[in-house]
Amino acid sequence: MAIEEFDALLDQHGPDLETWPLAEQGQARELLKMSSVARTRLKEEQALSAMLSAGPASKAPSDLAARIVKKARESN
Repeated sequence: MAIEEFDALLDQHGPDLETWPLAEQGQARELLKMSSVARTRLKEEQALSAMLSAGPASKAPSDLAARIVKKARESN
């Protein structure tokens, strides 16, 4: 597996290799054994995923949609 393919799969499936299609899991694990770049990218994705899931989800203001529509109408 090329690093470009690994990056695309990371973007598509996330940093948990167990959720990747079975056909790609083995190839990804082999690449991770050989490539420090792949290991670094996986660690970065894992850290980002942990950071995003750690904090409380923020709520959008209840009038956000109305404000967006109003701005869109004003710009025409």
